Amino acid sequence: MKKIYLILFAALILGGTTAHAEYHIDGNIGKGDIGLVSQIAIGAGDTLCALEKTGKVTIFNPDGSLASTFETGMNNTEAIAVDSEGNLYILSTLTQEKKVKVGARMRTVQIPIGVECGIFDASGKKLKTMKFDNLKSAKAAQIVGDTLVVADLSARTLVLMNAETGKETGRIKKGLRLCCGIFDFCEAPGNTIAVSNLGAFKLQQFSLDGKLLKEFGQRGRELDDFQGCCNPVSAGYLPNGGILTVEKDPTRIKIYNKNGTDAQLIKGVEELVEGCSFIPVAVDSRGTIYLAASAKGYVVKLVP
Repeated sequence: MKKIYLILFAALILGGTTAHAEYHIDGNIGKGDIGLVSQIAIGAGDTLCALEKTGKVTIFNPDGSLASTFETGMNNTEAIAVDSEGNLYILSTLTQEKKVKVGARMRTVQIPIGVECGIFDASGKKLKTMKFDNLKSAKAAQIVGDTLVVADLSARTLVLMNAETGKETGRIKKGLRLCCGIFDFCEAPGNTIAVSNLGAFKLQQFSLDGKLLKEFGQRGRELDDFQGCCNPVSAGYLPNGGILTVEKDPTRIKIYNKNGTDAQLIKGVEELVEGCSFIPVAVDSRGTIYLAASAKGYVVKLVP
């Protein structure tokens, strides 16, 4: 009986450790090599891919050294996804000028009208171009299985498409409360996705057919809660089962267990942004966490 209790005790200890591995800062990546980062993603071989709004892509090795950089020839690029072969899907929001009346004055603004997707290999060679007229904008993208999922902020919806053909297969919109011009999501276990529903102060996990599977979070001041006017802004799933969430204003990086409870704070992370601004995040296969300090032009690396 004593032996059984010892085994159960060890399992509980290991379970807690697995979900809440201690993290520390392992330096900053990209200083002098990157500018305003709009999104980051993990590429082949656990490389880090940093996308700038100007269309520039910079790839770093797992040790933080510069691997390569290339220009896509695109602009207004805020979404990047990586397929199973390591190809990069770069999405650009297309716009057209429109004059609108603001008070007593006329102003010229850019109106989103569609999305172009360029597919590149890891060397920067362009493989294919697709145009998505069913999208108005692209703020984030992920490839889950053979499905390309895109966060369309203008339509306030997630659009699901066949990654090869671009044919739309579904939409997720109900219950999404977006604000601050932020709309992000990540891949979750079991070929699902998890939306940072910041206006609702929740992280919500959906199946690819739009079914809400799980959610957690509420507005509040406790560590398990989400703070401020709207949070979390981004999230990720760790290989050990933990759930990473990212909050802004002030910056707060937390790891929950797989049930979305018992949050633990990662200490020592600086203020990455000012005010209500997006903080891109990516997690590699070893559990390394990358956080983009977008306006500062570098990426913070956290290791377990």
